[in-house]
Amino acid sequence: MARGMHRHRSIRLDNLRKTRIATRKAKGPAKVRARENRETRVITKIKATKAGTGYSAEVQSWLAAKLDKPFSKITADEIKTVIA
Repeated sequence: MARGMHRHRSIRLDNLRKTRIATRKAKGPAKVRARENRETRVITKIKATKAGTGYSAEVQSWLAAKLDKPFSKITADEIKTVIA
């Protein structure tokens, strides 16, 4: 690596670190709102689905993440407790 590249590496890394912190601060509230909106949207989809029919991929993914287990291992009772 060239000597000039080495000389300014710490400055460049500091700038990247500051940019990451500022980005996280700026985008954080929007991400929280997006998670809340997704949760309400998925819960309404679960309630609107008739018993005995399958759930969409979005609902399956959300349930698996919420219950921290594969969707194939989730029971109907656990789904009821999540949406309650």
